[in-house]
Amino acid sequence: MDPMAAAMILLTCSADMQSCHASDAHPAVYAGMDECYAALPVRLEGTGLIGKCEPAKGIVPGSEVAVVRVVRRVGPDTVAKDYIVTRTDSAAQ
Repeated sequence: MDPMAAAMILLTCSADMQSCHASDAHPAVYAGMDECYAALPVRLEGTGLIGKCEPAKGIVPGSEVAVVRVVRRVGPDTVAKDYIVTRTDSAAQ
């Protein structure tokens, strides 16, 4: 078993597959990458979504998490990075 948790991120992508964004504000967290990959086909079946499993360091399986996208710069030099963070009770819905 992997020493860290894994989060399943569901994505909605443009028709040309050039841009994608997280479509689920509450990713599922699994005990490891193998468990996440095993659950992925079932979770995606019939949804039209794309999914990926990401390591979730510092996250305990079963905890509530969110995907936060940080965008740096504007225009053609734009860089976006998604982070998996633990949700808190005060997090906006």
